[in-house]
Amino acid sequence: MEQEELTEWFDKYGQAILTFILLMVRDYQQAEDLTQETFIKAFRNQHQFERKSSVKTWLYSIAHNVTKDYFRKNTH
Repeated sequence: MEQEELTEWFDKYGQAILTFILLMVRDYQQAEDLTQETFIKAFRNQHQFERKSSVKTWLYSIAHNVTKDYFRKNTH
């Protein structure tokens, strides 16, 4: 994946991912941070994306897992 492709994904899906995370965490700053983390993980793990689902579905899956990890770390 090129940096340009990641930028394209962020431009296309960033707001939807932010809204998705915001519905779970209810804190805008934290949602922004988790959205950024989602796209960083997508960039780092691009080789695992097998294109069996859409990019959007894959990003939502990462966002969901990033948010679950956030709650797991912050409830102990």
